[in-house]
Order: sequence, then C-alpha cells, then structure tokens
Amino acid sequence: GDAVGVLTFDEAVREYLPARNRPGHSRQLMLALEKARAGTTTDLIAPLKRAAEITRRRGMMVLVSDLLAPIDRLEASLGTLAASGHEVLIFHVLDPAEVTFSFDKASLFYDVESARELYIDPAMARRDYLRQFTAHNAGIEATCRKLGIAYHRLTTDQPLEGAMFDFLRARAQRGKLIKRHNR
Repeated sequence: GDAVGVLTFDEAVREYLPARNRPGHSRQLMLALEKARAGTTTDLIAPLKRAAEITRRRGMMVLVSDLLAPIDRLEASLGTLAASGHEVLIFHVLDPAEVTFSFDKASLFYDVESARELYIDPAMARRDYLRQFTAHNAGIEATCRKLGIAYHRLTTDQPLEGAMFDFLRARAQRGKLIKRHNR
C-alpha cells in the first residue's frame, strides 16, 4: 500500500515517476526500470541533487549504484537527502572482479565512461588498486554511518531484489519489535 516512485539516471536524470499508489502505477514503474539503459558516463551528484529538489514528501530513498564518485561530493549530496528527513538506503553494487581484482594475465581494459583503453599488468597493479579500492569503500561506509544511512554492499552475481527483500523484511521485523516494546 506504500507509494513508490523511480528516478533513473546516468550523467543526468533520464526518467522520473513520482511516488504514487494508484492502479497501473506499478506497471509504469516496471516499464521505466526495463527501459533504463546504462549511459557512457555517470554523475551521481547532479541526479541526487535533483532527487532532493523534486521529492517533497519525506520517505525512503533507495540508491542503487557503484558509487564511483568523490567521497566528499557524495557525502554532501547524501547529507542533503538525509537532512531533508528521508530515510536513505544504499545498495552498493560491484562486479566481483572489481572486488577481488583476480585477473592473472596482462590485459587491455576498456573504460566505458572515458572511452580510454588501458593495458594493465595485474601483478603490478593489484596491490595499489586494492588499496585504493578498499580505502574508497571504507570512506563510503564511514560516510553512511556518519549520516545514518543504511548501507549494503553486494556484487552483480547476487540478485538485487533478494537483498532488497531481506532488508525490507528485517526492517518490518524491527518495526514490530519496537511496537511491542512501546506497549
């Protein structure tokens, strides 16, 4: 019975359906999600700012992203959402290869966002890559803790809908426990 909306983006907002609870709205949401295509570049900051501007009623905001953005700018944008009274939930989605950097042969990597090709020897790059990757992720988690944002990291080989369902089920259980405790 909750109103649900969707905002899809890459470097700009591509689709926005405001939160509604009407017949046929869920079909529009599914069509918007199916239509979403990955852009060549992503800018989290501008779409998050736009989401804060257009969302008048407080509610739960769920961000699904790889969060590849400067942490200080991301913190400011997420802080705006949280300060507006929204409950913010982040699903940080990463490719398993990003997490482990388990490449064993020198390879040509193609950066879809910059269109650059990089020849990398994984044995030479692994330590520095994993250090920077770990530091970035730790910074994101620390930012979320500081702002009171629920943070969940998962990889692309895990179903997103399962992670969302688990979160919502646990949240509903916590709500029931709190209600019982307050009686």
